[in-house]
Amino acid sequence: MFRILPMRRKGRGRLTAGPMMAIAFPALLAAAIALAITARSQERVPGLTGTDHPDDVVQARQTVMDGIDAEMMAIDLAGTGKEYQLDELKAHADRISTLLTAFPHLFPPQTKPTTAADGSQSLTTATLAVWESFDDFYGLAQAAATAALDASRAESADKFKQLGIQLRAACDGCHTKYMRVDTRP
Repeated sequence: MFRILPMRRKGRGRLTAGPMMAIAFPALLAAAIALAITARSQERVPGLTGTDHPDDVVQARQTVMDGIDAEMMAIDLAGTGKEYQLDELKAHADRISTLLTAFPHLFPPQTKPTTAADGSQSLTTATLAVWESFDDFYGLAQAAATAALDASRAESADKFKQLGIQLRAACDGCHTKYMRVDTRP
């Protein structure tokens, strides 16, 4: 800490630290802090793509989901009896786990579904429920990521099949709650 000394005259009329400084210093410090906070809040922060490029973020999460779907195809087919090597299926599940771990972080508030001035819908297939119940959405995504990770570590084809079914159920449960499905013919 520092100590503020009282103001005193010191030869030739000069003032030294004292009551004026005791009042002025805290006021100046508060003003400097307020100015720094105001300036910082008005800065553009690079990397907040949800703010500057919300459509790109929506496209990125759709691309990630397309990747998850592509990886899931072999797992779904293996569940119907199509022959796959266990190591190949485990590799698909591992990639799904990685993608699902990142997935919920691609939903900044700036990418909520909206209606444009011309009446068109935003690009997202996510429902508003994602943002209204984000903790639940996040939990479902993490549970699915865990199911995929567990599948990637399965020691037998039978165990993998059980975990693949759990993973599909986790995906479908999340889609039912949080994905808008276009029902147009």
